[in-house]
Amino acid sequence: MKIVTAKAPRCGTSFVMQQCIKASLPVNGTAFISEKLTPSEGNPNGYYEMISPPQTGMIQKVWPVDLIKLDPNDISALLVLDRRNKEELLASMEKQAKRENLNYPADKAYEEISTTLEKYLEETGIDYKFVYTEDLDSEIDTIIEYLK
Repeated sequence: MKIVTAKAPRCGTSFVMQQCIKASLPVNGTAFISEKLTPSEGNPNGYYEMISPPQTGMIQKVWPVDLIKLDPNDISALLVLDRRNKEELLASMEKQAKRENLNYPADKAYEEISTTLEKYLEETGIDYKFVYTEDLDSEIDTIIEYLK
């Protein structure tokens, strides 16, 4: 299976999934899956969250809390995203949390999610491709090739 994940929300996972669809790659996900994840200013083109368990040969967005449940031997490609500018990241996370009526501090969420991901990467030793959100436009062709 091929996985797109991030150290936090608002790092570009939905954008990458949308680009995979445009490139006609097999994606396990749907644009909008719930009342909370509906078209919004935050992701008007969809989130592309998984609609079924991770599938071999497909690209799926898997958050670190679920990634740690997967056998790294089943992962053939792992893309990890993060924002270089943490102030912008936290501001974007706070804004999205308000849109979704969530009351959880962005800095605490970032710390928990990124620590979970870093621990998984360290413990498994899995190979992965790392890209900063700020570089997605210039790196998208390389990312699509990696996920093919």
